[in-house]
Amino acid sequence: YIYPVSHHTMMKLTPLILSYLLSLPQTITAYNVNRRDALEYGTTGVAATIATAAKPSSAIEGGDASTILKPAVPTVDMGSLKVSRTIQGYWQLAGGHGRYKPEDAVRNMREHYEAGITTLDTADIYGPSEKIVGMFMEEQLAKKTQPSPVPNTKFCCFRFLSDIDRQEVKTRILAQIDRLKVPSLPLVQFFWSEYDVKRYVDVALMLTELKEKGLIQEIGATNFDLKRLQEFKKADVPIVAHQVQMSALDRRPVQSGMADWCAENDVKLIAFGTVGSGILSEKYLGQPAPTQQQQNTSSMRMYSATASRFGDWKLTQELLQTLNEVAKNVRSSGRCDDANISNIAQRYVLDGTPAVGSVLVGVRNTDHIKENVRTHSFTLTASEIAEIDSIVKKRRGPKGDVWDIERGYV
Repeated sequence: YIYPVSHHTMMKLTPLILSYLLSLPQTITAYNVNRRDALEYGTTGVAATIATAAKPSSAIEGGDASTILKPAVPTVDMGSLKVSRTIQGYWQLAGGHGRYKPEDAVRNMREHYEAGITTLDTADIYGPSEKIVGMFMEEQLAKKTQPSPVPNTKFCCFRFLSDIDRQEVKTRILAQIDRLKVPSLPLVQFFWSEYDVKRYVDVALMLTELKEKGLIQEIGATNFDLKRLQEFKKADVPIVAHQVQMSALDRRPVQSGMADWCAENDVKLIAFGTVGSGILSEKYLGQPAPTQQQQNTSSMRMYSATASRFGDWKLTQELLQTLNEVAKNVRSSGRCDDANISNIAQRYVLDGTPAVGSVLVGVRNTDHIKENVRTHSFTLTASEIAEIDSIVKKRRGPKGDVWDIERGYV
């Protein structure tokens, strides 16, 4: 039910979606996926049980019957769900980020989970991502570790928007349940490509009906603007979370008024792109902007574009220098001995915007687990946030509301 698209339509879609649709055959050779694999899904029946545990490690204690993980990462309530404040993101499994083996991806999930990052994020359009997350969930069936892993996904609508009906929505949701090996989907984040086709509220209400029937636990949104969120609210669509690009480089959820509205209406923002594929790190402090050769992943190309909209590279360097000075303050104050620029960039999003519930980090390996967990060992002071704000206020962009540029509205 993710349909093939014409060249004309693809040019109107987001660069994000375009990149992983086009990159799948070349990059995921270990999984043997192609365009048809990524766009067509079958369903073999709904899984009858949910995976509720991760492999025990030194961070886990308990007997054979059940084990209890002591998470190093706090959680936040999103409706009935306990979502870790850092989320494992698996867009990277769709392609455009190099080759991988599914078993290595499952090991990454396990090690991140055992470190306390207990929530995962995938989507129906991320190629084999849902199936691989399902492999991780399925391998936990014999365990009873708490808290249970939370595999969030997305319900994305791009073509034939006028024809989507209840049967299609239900069939697609059942297929996602089957791929993720869960009896119901914890959080379904809804995306709609064309605002001019004004059926997004209708389809969101179809998802709400499936929530009432127990196939979905909670409903979220992703990359909508404030106007559309307000329409969902008026129609009584129970949105509990909204996933958006948000960082010191991209303030669209703040400048549009969305963040304030979400805080007032108990909608938690899930922020992706908080470190800009490593642009907000020591790697680029005092260094030139990423070259074309260095922009060798879909993520780096996307966030390099974000940085260029933020301002010239001189302004990005000023931001990096400020983040570095704040990191020094955090270390010298004893709050966190190893705090670095990326930690500060993530804390700026978490501490500077009350509506933010979690940050989402793209996972390709286990190299940054300790760093991502460390983000939750300290907080920023009001003066440190203001210091970063003083540089962010100099930005030229990105302009508009969430995803306006990617939709072609700005």
